[in-house]
Amino acid sequence: MTGNGTHITAKKPLDRVDFRTLFRIYRIFGKHYKTHWRHLAWIYSGLFLATLLGLLSPWPIKMILDYIILKYPLPQQAQFLYAWFPPEQPEALLLVLVLAFFGIRFAQSFVSFLYKIGMQIVGSRMVAEFREQLFAHLQRLSLSFHDSARSGDLVYRFTNDIAEVRKLLVQVPQQILYRSLVMVSYIGLMLVLNWKLALIAFSIIPVMHWLNQWFGRKVQDATREKRSKESDVTSLIVENVTAMALIQAYGREDLQQQRFDAENKQSLESGVRALMLSKIYKRLNNVLMAVGTALILYFGGNLAMEGVILPGTVVLFVSYLKNLYGPLDKFAELLLGLARSQVACERLLELLECELVTEDAPDAVEAPPFKGKIEFKDVSFAYVNTADVLKHISFVIEPGERVALVGHSGAGKSTLISLLLRFYDPQSGRILIDDKNIQTFTLQSLRNQITVVMQNAPLFNQSVRENIAFGKEGATEEEIIRAAKLAQAHEFIINMPDGYDTVISENGENLSGGQRQRINIARAIIRNTPIVILDEPATALDGETETKINRALEALTRGKTTLIVAHKFSTIVRADKIMLLRDGELVAFGPHEELIRDCADYKELYDLQTAVVA
Repeated sequence: MTGNGTHITAKKPLDRVDFRTLFRIYRIFGKHYKTHWRHLAWIYSGLFLATLLGLLSPWPIKMILDYIILKYPLPQQAQFLYAWFPPEQPEALLLVLVLAFFGIRFAQSFVSFLYKIGMQIVGSRMVAEFREQLFAHLQRLSLSFHDSARSGDLVYRFTNDIAEVRKLLVQVPQQILYRSLVMVSYIGLMLVLNWKLALIAFSIIPVMHWLNQWFGRKVQDATREKRSKESDVTSLIVENVTAMALIQAYGREDLQQQRFDAENKQSLESGVRALMLSKIYKRLNNVLMAVGTALILYFGGNLAMEGVILPGTVVLFVSYLKNLYGPLDKFAELLLGLARSQVACERLLELLECELVTEDAPDAVEAPPFKGKIEFKDVSFAYVNTADVLKHISFVIEPGERVALVGHSGAGKSTLISLLLRFYDPQSGRILIDDKNIQTFTLQSLRNQITVVMQNAPLFNQSVRENIAFGKEGATEEEIIRAAKLAQAHEFIINMPDGYDTVISENGENLSGGQRQRINIARAIIRNTPIVILDEPATALDGETETKINRALEALTRGKTTLIVAHKFSTIVRADKIMLLRDGELVAFGPHEELIRDCADYKELYDLQTAVVA
């Protein structure tokens, strides 16, 4: 999704690897190379050495076959070895060649081990750095993004999709370089040894290339569909877990199971299709490699019988051919993997490149300590592709005043609060605090002086102490306990198993609703900001708990400019002024007694609620 509130959508399927998109991916992700270039230099040095040792590896076998077993004379340039290894005593040369073979293979394995371990470590570090970058970006995205994005989809991108970054940043470049080195060196050496036999070996390469092109398109489309379906399954799981109480209360377990089974079946089918295409491609490649080896054995065997080449050269060709076809097969498979990684990384780029709806102006400054005056001047706002939610709103709240926001659902109360916090910016008009436009302040310094108490504010899976201290960086133990006492929470906290060190379970399930809210209020009290926003903080609580909550709220808001989003008139009438919103318009603004007398809409709301209560 983009910063303007639209959904993240998958791009249309590609017919092949899109190298323009890959360049964009490497340009954005590639900055992580700069941090690790020294390690990568050593790693790639090891890769070059491993390739050279691979070229040398079959030569001792050729020499043992040709010059010891079949007793062909050594080539002219190697006959100086007869001085140390006479032809009539081949055992010594055999021992040297066996030791050389073992030494080359051991060195090749050791060097390969070192550079592969190095690649894994560097890759893990780069992925961790990118995950931190992505998480930081996610937290800066506006609420228009988070309101529309699916939690399960975001979780899937952070877990499954991000694993593909390692492949794209580390494994793919390393594999492309290694396979290219192997292919170029082996092809060149085979042409030098016998160009006719080399051309026979290369004859199946065009067929392998055609298979790669055809299967590449099919596998990429299947993989894109598979990832989309897996994301849907993850979203459904998250949705089901968060709504489990409602599902069980309504007895809709069977319906949810049917939904999950259908999504899971589609995910399975798309995964099986992608897997089958990949495996079919691999088996066909193996058949082609067997055909190429058979051709070398036939034509090479004939050339050896005719004396054109030595038998050891046929063995050398078969060994090189295996090492050549292997990289060709892996290279083609690598391109298929590259297509899969591209799909995943595109999804991460869509997230990383989302525009921020609200951000600091280039000349934004730190906000000074607020006195608490709030003013809206002809403010209008609309979400993307909707009609105006707020229409030409103007009002002034003096420092220290308590103002209640009243109106039916959808009247614009929550939107007004969101504009004050700069979760969004208005399309027209200005919002001022202490006669200064809030857009001239940095977001952090603005929000640091506003406290919000929500009806169902989340608690973190941390200790009670950490949850309260979340409201203020560097909060002391004394401040935490004082805030808890003011929030009427200290007594029940010290009676918990570990007191302030008790860990709150996910969603605060080990606390009652009133206890959760009092910890939330303690978290707000410790901030001690000049502006406080209360969003239905005492709704759906029993009388005794509500009384405790109201005492805590009195401690929180004493002397502070306070905006209260409320429906209960027991809360509303205690406000200094009341703001009545209807369909995004400010209908009335003044004290309770004045609105009862002069505003028919407000009196209707009041009479309706008091009649229901009665």
